[in-house]
Amino acid sequence: MRSSVAIIGVGVSKIEKSKPQRLEEIIFEASYAALTDAGVSRDEIDGVVTAACDEIDGRIISSMLTAAPAGAYLKDEIKVTDEGSYAVILGALRILSGVSNLVLVTSWSKSSDVPSLTNVTKMGAEPFFHRDVGITHIVATAIRACSYKEKFQVDEEAAASIVVKNRSNAVLNISAPLRKEVSLEEVLSSPMVAFPLRRLHIPPEADGACSLVLASKSKVRELGKTPIWLKGFGWSTEEYSVGQRMPGELVSLSQASKNAYKMAGISNPLKEIDVAEIHDISPYHELMAYEALGFCSKGEASKFLKAGEPYRDGSVPVNPSGGVLSGNPIFCGGLFRVVEAYLQLTGKAKNHQISNVRTALAHGTTALDGGQENAVFILEKEG
Repeated sequence: MRSSVAIIGVGVSKIEKSKPQRLEEIIFEASYAALTDAGVSRDEIDGVVTAACDEIDGRIISSMLTAAPAGAYLKDEIKVTDEGSYAVILGALRILSGVSNLVLVTSWSKSSDVPSLTNVTKMGAEPFFHRDVGITHIVATAIRACSYKEKFQVDEEAAASIVVKNRSNAVLNISAPLRKEVSLEEVLSSPMVAFPLRRLHIPPEADGACSLVLASKSKVRELGKTPIWLKGFGWSTEEYSVGQRMPGELVSLSQASKNAYKMAGISNPLKEIDVAEIHDISPYHELMAYEALGFCSKGEASKFLKAGEPYRDGSVPVNPSGGVLSGNPIFCGGLFRVVEAYLQLTGKAKNHQISNVRTALAHGTTALDGGQENAVFILEKEG
């Protein structure tokens, strides 16, 4: 797929701890902003893909309420019940298959309306054995983090340094909900929640919505737009049962990245990728992602970090936006990573802009433990 799908516009409803607007309003805000940024009207859109969670939305078949503000009224609309980055995959596939030429992709999360997110996420656990023993998204994430920590003897300081890095980056991002630096000591002394995850290791829940407009190559030329090309993408899913997975590494992310690199023609990601936006649902998961994405060898992520490689002035800056460790819209954190990669490539990232970016990577993850399902996107400037 050499330059057959492009992103021509993005829009967001700013991430906040608790947004006062109704869900429909934040969805409309993001989708309308994306159409405006792309310079197209809703009438020109021939496909809409949404990504949402009925349980978080608080209603069954929530698209009956949310499709219209997402721009899908009387449109060809399809919803995925996976994290928002998977809506990009479906939108791109619709264009590649010739079904659509101009697709609006939107995802959202308003967890502040949910009485207990823990109870919601427990519904994703295996019902007969795991759900009744207290498996939640935090516990499951901690199990994978613990397995990685023990397998490669990762010290707590490395994980804490990821939090410090991302929170420091967020200070520069005027759109980040949590723009406050933390020290290594603050992270290491924060209360333990589920070993090895401390309170400051866990992304704070937040509300938000984001959208983007995908276009076929012919539509890009017709509109006269300067595109950001989706050069490659890949996705992969591990086994359903927790006991059958390899929790000390992100197997599906490794496979997804290989597929994306092959499609994009990338052979040396560390040399060819200028910036990466990783779905950092825990600092240990960001460390695992360095290895799965091929930035370093297995078990070498701590050394990669200590060498300064993923910092703003390193060889591949990771999460210059601050990532979800600075505010986590639960169901669309990965789609925000795609939007952030787009902003870096268009030079619109403002204070957290990385210079001379031509190729960017974005990563989205979903499922209970933040490792079962992963998607990777390679974005590139025109020319």
